Amino acid sequence: MLMSEYELSHQKNIRDLGGMTTGSGKTIKYGRLFRGGLINKVTLEDIEVVDSFHLTDMVDFRSSDEYNDRPDYRFKGVTFHNFSTFESDLKKEEQRHEDGNLLWFIDKGNDGHKHLAKTYKQLVDTPDGIKAYKQFFKLLLSDDKRVVYFHCSQGKDRAGVAAFLLELALGVSLEDAIDDYMLSNKAMAIRLKNLMKLVEDKPFFDEQYRQSMYDVFSAKKEYIQEVIDIVNEKYGGFDKYFKDVLEIDVDKLKAIYLE
Repeated sequence: MLMSEYELSHQKNIRDLGGMTTGSGKTIKYGRLFRGGLINKVTLEDIEVVDSFHLTDMVDFRSSDEYNDRPDYRFKGVTFHNFSTFESDLKKEEQRHEDGNLLWFIDKGNDGHKHLAKTYKQLVDTPDGIKAYKQFFKLLLSDDKRVVYFHCSQGKDRAGVAAFLLELALGVSLEDAIDDYMLSNKAMAIRLKNLMKLVEDKPFFDEQYRQSMYDVFSAKKEYIQEVIDIVNEKYGGFDKYFKDVLEIDVDKLKAIYLE
């Protein structure tokens, strides 16, 4: 894959999907589709980097409470959209926590791996998740000149699944789409290292807590496999899911974003 990667002062997980090759031999256009994490703290240098993307739209998949607590930096000339993948089923403390689930959940002694596996299923198989991704694709298809940055908190789960669906809809191979999803671990390794420093000396910290942190703050193939399995088993595969559930005009999407 030939994607461009970017780092900002407070956000290390940004990629341009441009350069990814499809089964037809075409590639995703550079400078049109950017995936990543929250950009709410910026330096002047960060603003220059993002301005160089020439964005028209920024999509936030976080809940409304997350969005209101830590709003995106408002880049000049960019239209902001909050398409929440989880809203109606979340408790207030879940909505307000960074990434909608993480340390508060581990603090309760729960299993991070099971939680994330369940979350990935819900992203593509609940009314909130389906609505959010339908809105996302409707936006992408509404104008052939759009340049879109889409994100959640870390850029790993909610935005990761959005990117995975988008890449498959554009004709990227399953293997390459999974590889892109896994690339988030480069940035998450930094995040994990910093988080570990905050909790390693706490009385509650033990090996179970450590493992749950790794499970929650990592991109894992078994998580994205949950998406693959539910789409194949319940919806008859991605082609049907795109057409019947997300209502994507795949041919139009390819015409806009491939070259």
